Amino acid sequence: DSDVERDSERERDYGENSDSAASIFACEKKKKKKHKEKKEKKKQKMKKDNGDKQKTSAQLAKDWGLEDVDHTFTEDDYRTLTNYKAFSQSMRPMIAKKNPKIPMSKMMTILGVKWREFSSNNPFKGSGAAAVAAAAAAAAIAVAEQVSAATASPSPEPPPGDDVEEEDSEQEDSSVHSSSVRSDSSPRVKKNKRGRPGDVEVDGYETDHQDYCEVCQQGGEIILCDTCPRAYHLVCLEPELEKAPEGKWSCPHCEKEGIQWESEDMHMEFCRVCKDGGELLCCDTCTSSYHIHCLNPPLPEIPNGEWLCPRCTCPSIKGRVQRILHWRWGEPPDPVPVPPATDSPPDAPPPPPMKGRAEREFFVKLAGQSYWHCTWITELQLEIFHSVMFRNYQRKTDMDEPPSLDYGSGGEEESVKSEKRRLKDPDYAALDDKFYKYGIKPEWMMVHRIINHSVDKKGIYHYLVKWRDLTYDQCTWERDNLEMPEFVIHKANYWAHRDEVMKEAPDMPRRMRSMRMEENEDPHRSPVNDPTIKYEEQPDFVTATGGTLHLYQLEGLNWLRFSWAQGTDTILADEMGLGKTIQTIVFLYSLFKEGHTRGPFLVSAPLSTIINWEREFEMWAPDFYVVTYTGDKDSRAIIRENELTFDDTAVRGGKKREAPIKFHVLLTSYELVTIDQTSLKSIDWACLVVDEAHRLKNNQSKFFRRLNDYKIDHKLLLTGTPLQNNLEELFHLLNFLTPNRFNNLEGFLEEFADISKEDQIQKLHDLLGPHMLRRLKADVFKNMPAKTELIVRVELSPMQKKYYKLILTRNFEALNSKGGGNQVSLLNIMMDLKKCANHPYLFPVASMEARKTASGAYEGTDLTKASGKLTLLQKMMRKLKDQGHRVLVFSQMTKMLDLLEDFLDFEGYKYERIDGGITGALRQEAIDRFNAPGAPQFCFLLSTRAGGLGINLATADTVFIFDSDWNPHNDIQAFSRAHRIGQANKVMIYRFVTRASVEERITQVAKRKMMLTHLVVRPGLGSKAGSMSKQELDDILKFGTEELFKDEIECELLSSILWHLLMWDGRRIGERGKDRGRAGGGWRDIRWKNARIGGGELNMRGSLGS
Repeated sequence: DSDVERDSERERDYGENSDSAASIFACEKKKKKKHKEKKEKKKQKMKKDNGDKQKTSAQLAKDWGLEDVDHTFTEDDYRTLTNYKAFSQSMRPMIAKKNPKIPMSKMMTILGVKWREFSSNNPFKGSGAAAVAAAAAAAAIAVAEQVSAATASPSPEPPPGDDVEEEDSEQEDSSVHSSSVRSDSSPRVKKNKRGRPGDVEVDGYETDHQDYCEVCQQGGEIILCDTCPRAYHLVCLEPELEKAPEGKWSCPHCEKEGIQWESEDMHMEFCRVCKDGGELLCCDTCTSSYHIHCLNPPLPEIPNGEWLCPRCTCPSIKGRVQRILHWRWGEPPDPVPVPPATDSPPDAPPPPPMKGRAEREFFVKLAGQSYWHCTWITELQLEIFHSVMFRNYQRKTDMDEPPSLDYGSGGEEESVKSEKRRLKDPDYAALDDKFYKYGIKPEWMMVHRIINHSVDKKGIYHYLVKWRDLTYDQCTWERDNLEMPEFVIHKANYWAHRDEVMKEAPDMPRRMRSMRMEENEDPHRSPVNDPTIKYEEQPDFVTATGGTLHLYQLEGLNWLRFSWAQGTDTILADEMGLGKTIQTIVFLYSLFKEGHTRGPFLVSAPLSTIINWEREFEMWAPDFYVVTYTGDKDSRAIIRENELTFDDTAVRGGKKREAPIKFHVLLTSYELVTIDQTSLKSIDWACLVVDEAHRLKNNQSKFFRRLNDYKIDHKLLLTGTPLQNNLEELFHLLNFLTPNRFNNLEGFLEEFADISKEDQIQKLHDLLGPHMLRRLKADVFKNMPAKTELIVRVELSPMQKKYYKLILTRNFEALNSKGGGNQVSLLNIMMDLKKCANHPYLFPVASMEARKTASGAYEGTDLTKASGKLTLLQKMMRKLKDQGHRVLVFSQMTKMLDLLEDFLDFEGYKYERIDGGITGALRQEAIDRFNAPGAPQFCFLLSTRAGGLGINLATADTVFIFDSDWNPHNDIQAFSRAHRIGQANKVMIYRFVTRASVEERITQVAKRKMMLTHLVVRPGLGSKAGSMSKQELDDILKFGTEELFKDEIECELLSSILWHLLMWDGRRIGERGKDRGRAGGGWRDIRWKNARIGGGELNMRGSLGS
């Protein structure tokens, strides 16, 4: 109660003793509001007056009775005083010397006007200088009106400019708090600062002081009382003061009536380092407090005058941190000597110096800058400027021990290689010490190519660099004088290529012109070879690459050149592994080298093969400028802006068709041909190459329809399986090639309705002859190791039998209500049966009931026993490992690959994995690791679809097809990854088929599709291929069930169940295989009907546990 009474009494005394109504603290807010409105009107009036007529500095000085400073600026002044802050620091002392008592507001106004005059007269500035100066002067005048703290830094807030952005924050943080040493329970003991900002409106800053003078009731430059809310002009005090007093200052009212108000201290009550209280040293510009012994280096005694804490004196980072690469312990600061105590005897030994502590340093990659500019920053810098990133890094990283050095990939083998190379190459050793050992790959610091250039105001060239193994969105601008290996060579190549494309390069640097090669004659102006004449031996431009073509590849090159000369679009259908990629690249290169065309060529391929295409182009066509058009939208935007043409305005201005094309080959994926068709179809393509062209087997696909909108002179399709399911797919390929000739699907199918007749087969071969070339490995490689495929029949495990029966006998009425919703097709049930044949853990119920290890993986023994396939695989892989073989395992289901990973971990095998979710770069890295000499990986897990396209794994000699694909060609593509050029061993292919199950019947159906290929593409006998009939699907579902159920229900009852399952609405049958399911069936929809057997309903569920 006594505290409350004392406070109320203090307020009452304060109100009674006030000399004016404005000094009543309770009315202060109202007065502030009125005064601000008044000032706003005054400010607008001043702006209007200034807009009508701007006075010179000489006129202002004359009006105010001041002595003008007539200073003649030199050329050096104009070069060095490039911003307002530097100009102010140079000019202010001159004005103050001639006018010692000039008020601060007038000083700042005159400085602003003189800066405007200085900038407008600057001969080294552009036309925009006057506008900038006017803005700066206006800013200076506005600040002058708002100044209210006599002790704040006399410099006005600098105007926006090139060199002052970083200084703005420092200016705003100018002294608003006083330096003090204090105890956690006592008020300030020492105060060095005199005033506080009054009306300077800074976000987040509030003050209880009035913003006008207590005597004259006017605003302007005022000093604030430290012991009450009053403020005064220096000239309004009696006696008048010439400058703001040092230390803690009380106004005349407080001196007369006594101190009745103490400003609130916002400083931290604890040390920022140790979080403890006690006697603390307070920063003058922020709220931080420290023990003097907690500072680094520690302070031996309390400093005099103004003191800034480490956070306020921390230098800024030269950019925004994008990524933290590594951290280490830095060197501790030098010891600080301690002065001897005043009362110590003269002969006393000096006290030991105070030692600092080592602090963490972080190696960071800066955003928008290359890895060449990675730098070390302190922990304090990271904490201040990137606090969220720092906290996240702390949570994920051990902050007691620095991470181990990983040399870019984290392997001991890489470390050994690095040490060997360090001994041979001192340049590499220097880069290794500075970059590589902290996780930066050498490729990230190698120039792939220069894609653009610019010139700054000083005439310095900057180059936009694309780095190896990094995407286009990580391109960076580098100065011309950057010291980097082969940078000069890449600059010369850039200008040479630009000169070739543009025919002239007026903006080329003079020293680059001198480096241009003498033989700059265009070799492509007139053809030097007739493409209809065969090459009897490998051409010189191929030999120059260091590669050698096989004889059949040279024949393929001749056939492609001849077809191009005849205007015949073609399908290169060599069996997988015969080098279709190389033949295609050499064909395009021959058109370029022989002078027939310089492109551009469009190559569309699966994402997983694009990196391989890049490598082959570098090997077989070194003079080609190949652009890989992949990546996210930012990467593709950079490619469109910089790689399509040298004309920077061509893309934005829609002039790509007129502008000369910069590249020779554009590599891209199927999806981007569709997504970015607007940009790509505006280019006239000399040739289109589609890898894995069976993607075009459906003329209703987006890829097929969008490609038909492109303007293409010649088309070349690559496929190892030209015919996969039926003749309709072959027709669509031919329709894409030559739509004028192949445009009647009905007629084509009718003409070759009976493909079993010899004359029909011969007629089809004659039709395909000009368009298709196909060779088999058996034809061209007599000595190539053979491949043997064995079908391994596997028994169901007890758990698999249990789930197999459940799938067949569960009541299906709940899934097929009378309302017609939630229908389940036969193919869904068949997919569940295939899952069961693989592993029961693929069902949620079995998965949740299974035992797991502490890491979350399935318990290995239970995992293996639950599947008949996995039990057999375990036995076979142990023998293969002992005999030194290497294994590929293919499965259609990525979840099955997850189970196989747990199995391989349990067995202790090292492995790699590729599925549809792994991007092209990661795929290629996994392939390279597996193919590396002496690689420890024993097994490679692949999904049948994602891992079967353009991947070379010839270092493996054993293939397991864990589950067969509906389309046998996908399985063929899969095991062809191992049986290809470079294979030295006999290839064994084991196809797992669960006995007496749907899998066994599916394998039989697949054989018929293989026969169709044999008939159409190669001579032979067989039958017509068509869609899977109802009877075939019935056979598949019923296959093996009699044996499964023979001990439990009669075969007749089972047949009745399955017959009802296979009933469907005949009106919904699709014609000619429209919208066929995965089984290739000829219907679009299947209607279930309820089957009542023996008065009871049997349910059939499509998926368990779902």
